[in-house]
Amino acid sequence: MDVFLPWDEDVMATANRKEVEIITNPQSEWVKGLRLVLAKIRDLKPAPKDWVASVSDEEFAQASKEIWSPVLFDDGKTTTAESHVAEPEDEAGKTKLSFWDDLKQKIHKEVVHTLEIEHIVVSDESSASAQTRKRVAAIVDDILQKQPNLQFSRDQRTRFSSELLDEILGLGPLEVLMRDPAVTEIMVNAFDKIFIEQKGKLTLTKYKFRNNEQVVQVIKRIVAPLGRRIDESVPLVDARLKDGSRVNAIIAPLAVSGPTLTIRRFSQKPFGPEDYYRFGTISPECMAFIEKCVRIRKNIIVCGGTGTGKTTFLNAISGYISHNERIITVEDTAELRLQQPHWVSLESRPPNVEGKGAITIQDLVKNCLRMRPDRIVVGECRGGEALDMLQAMNTGHEGSLTTIHANTPRDGVSRLEAMCMQTGADLPIYVIREMIASAVNLIVQLSRFSDGSRKVTYITEMHGQKDNEIQSTDLFRYVQTGVDENGKVQGVFAPTGELPTFFGDFAAKGQPVDKEIFLKNAVPVGPDGDPDLNAVHRLQAQMAAGKQTPPPPPAAPVKA
Repeated sequence: MDVFLPWDEDVMATANRKEVEIITNPQSEWVKGLRLVLAKIRDLKPAPKDWVASVSDEEFAQASKEIWSPVLFDDGKTTTAESHVAEPEDEAGKTKLSFWDDLKQKIHKEVVHTLEIEHIVVSDESSASAQTRKRVAAIVDDILQKQPNLQFSRDQRTRFSSELLDEILGLGPLEVLMRDPAVTEIMVNAFDKIFIEQKGKLTLTKYKFRNNEQVVQVIKRIVAPLGRRIDESVPLVDARLKDGSRVNAIIAPLAVSGPTLTIRRFSQKPFGPEDYYRFGTISPECMAFIEKCVRIRKNIIVCGGTGTGKTTFLNAISGYISHNERIITVEDTAELRLQQPHWVSLESRPPNVEGKGAITIQDLVKNCLRMRPDRIVVGECRGGEALDMLQAMNTGHEGSLTTIHANTPRDGVSRLEAMCMQTGADLPIYVIREMIASAVNLIVQLSRFSDGSRKVTYITEMHGQKDNEIQSTDLFRYVQTGVDENGKVQGVFAPTGELPTFFGDFAAKGQPVDKEIFLKNAVPVGPDGDPDLNAVHRLQAQMAAGKQTPPPPPAAPVKA
């Protein structure tokens, strides 16, 4: 063989050693023909790399130190991510890439090229991902070794490799946030503005994408394994990650300021009653009452605004359903994780590119009636499926559960009426109200407060109609009394002194309830519907003095 054409990586290796090896026999006929081509391009010179030529090792190290400031995790306690200060802008108004990002782009291209040469396939399977990450890490280290004029410290090399691996194999700068169990929501408002929610509070992080194109690539990486697409023809999408996190993405032309991404995460371990007591979300008395209502098959609707924890709470109270019952859940994006063995999960499907093939929540609710369910759990009612849900509750599927967006129990009833009318069914309003009054037994209202905490603010019974109006009675309420010096909301959970109209059902169905939980330390409600604040303050003082101790928490759900 008189000609040697090395692979690209060999060329880079010899170039880094200030050597050039192209051919082994310059007098061959092949080389003589090649000289004609080389003669035409001999005057071309590669553009100098500013990041190599103009930056000293000390400057590079300082730049990387400013960019990287790790978030430390210690026993679940996470330091708040600092706000990132935007870098200077050039004359064109575009954010300059940092030295770190510039190098990362260069190495990224070389790694991808090496993956293609070595036929390494990046897999979404967890077992393959660990192996692939190890192989890619070795490739990154090898390429870094060949870079001239770079003197990485061990810490810098580890950090650089970690971020590059996250970009190649994961979700880029979001991977660090996804690994933090304290982060409950990630919101990408722009490529350089990433917010997170921790303990109910929003914080601007220091992390950022390089540009809008990188955000779009991450979005496509999320939705592609799910058979979804996002482009100009389909500029918004709902999806979920492998860990169950819910994802919403929207790009241009609908997103004016750039692609936007929202990831709502859920705890790997479903919350139980003890967690809610610790969070101050609900009192043991209120949870004990809800538990008994679930066991005697009362229909319950969980109401609340966005981000109040409706789905998480619904998942928690579903644990009280007997393990002998067949449960079917219906959701837009599968989020519920029931523990019962006899559970079937259904998920709606959006239309395809041609606008066909959509399977709605309403379609699934109608279908699950043919699947012999003991209970139907709808993740959230948003439209016409509300009417089908009410019909199911009224036709032998007692004990069904769902959630709706509403700020108060009364608003929840109004929303149910409006959603039923969206079906196009020619039903008069009094018929719809009669269906609601007979189907819905209990509304549990969740609210989010200024300190980020979520609390059950109302437990309200629905019981019949009077003068064409649905009658309701508040059984328990949370009354806010103030805010302490640390900004934490203060208040008490208290009964209103009213007994539910179905109180006799508890004993009749083998789930007796102590009447005292409705009467003891009750806070009466005035004619205007507001609680008696004097009674609230007296109760709060008693509890602070230790005179009033809450009863022990109810037993954990058991197999029936």
